[in-house]
Amino acid sequence: MTKRTGLIAKKLGMTRRFSADGVSSAVTVLSLEGCQVIGQRTQDRDGYTAVVLGAGDRRPSRVNKAQRVQYANANISPKAIVREFRVESAAFLDVGSVLQADHFVVGQKVDVIGTSVGKGFAGAMKRHNFGGLRASHGVSISH
Repeated sequence: MTKRTGLIAKKLGMTRRFSADGVSSAVTVLSLEGCQVIGQRTQDRDGYTAVVLGAGDRRPSRVNKAQRVQYANANISPKAIVREFRVESAAFLDVGSVLQADHFVVGQKVDVIGTSVGKGFAGAMKRHNFGGLRASHGVSISH
């Protein structure tokens, strides 16, 4: 079985799904925002094989000239996020093809990588969602 390319998605949130016998399981809701193949890395030219994917739209004025030329040659609008996925040469996709959720097979296992948003060194109210007391009407130094 050949190694297939991944997708670039944005996490919208969590929900739950009920099976036919009523058992609940947690699921993550993802949004695919125009995930498209931008280029290919071949063994002869680059020394490895990979597929370059882009997601989300970006204004052409916010992209440097070298990338604008690459997007123009592929006849693709500029993308906000660009990532490479290592694949075998048999799993190459055509440049410009759009990837959807049907790219995966039903029941296929998926590895997920995410980036959490950091909040720095937080105080107790922000970190543990404490409410605090009223800020007026006689509350002393107990805030």
